[in-house]
Amino acid sequence: MFSASALPRSVLFGLPFVSSEMKPLVDELLREAEHPEAPLLLAAADVHVATRAVCEPDFGACLARFSWICPDGMPLVWLLKRRRAPGNPARLSGPDIMEAFWRAGEGRPRVRHFLLGGSPETLKALQGRLMAAHPAAALAGAYSPPYGSWDDAEQRRIRRLIADSGATCVWVGLGCPKQERWLAEHIDVLPPALYFAVGAAFDFHAGTIRRAPLWMQRHGLEWFYRLCREPRRLFGRYFKHNALFLYYLLAGRA
Repeated sequence: MFSASALPRSVLFGLPFVSSEMKPLVDELLREAEHPEAPLLLAAADVHVATRAVCEPDFGACLARFSWICPDGMPLVWLLKRRRAPGNPARLSGPDIMEAFWRAGEGRPRVRHFLLGGSPETLKALQGRLMAAHPAAALAGAYSPPYGSWDDAEQRRIRRLIADSGATCVWVGLGCPKQERWLAEHIDVLPPALYFAVGAAFDFHAGTIRRAPLWMQRHGLEWFYRLCREPRRLFGRYFKHNALFLYYLLAGRA
């Protein structure tokens, strides 16, 4: 499902990661967003996502349907640079892609945003903050779907809301792996648009969760900051997937 991309890529953990800085990525996404002819998917993949793609082959098969897989974590960027990946690899996190793209898309009438995910409270706060920061952006719609699995009627409702809104950019904040699985499994019936699986970006931009300071982000410590703030929820994930990252590196499976 890859688009005709001019961006360099390099394979890590079996995934073709974009090896680029933010501006070339956003420029390419804007071109696609102004004339979407099919659903195109973007994932911001951190160590958790990358190692999960190896240890869960069905999840890796889902990511194979994405048009862009961006390195959302400094360990992945360091690995790309160590392997002399083409281009100039940089961290392309979900929250940063969202911010850069909304800013660059202001005043472009064909770039129309739809927000899918988050609680009603989070989604309301997110809409307010995004439109305050980007008043010339076009917000086509937003929907907070019910928690848990969705029946066929709910699936049709979501697709209809997106199609009727005229959105060309759909921001999906359902959490990993639900958002990636849902997008990959429904790509054949989704309305033409760019779909961004950005997870925690909704909470960061809504202000419901604080993001790590920049110095921690730049030194690959954002995961540690998040762990300290949400140890009960995140300890198991980080312990398992950080260990898998090291194991796959040593075993030559990265």
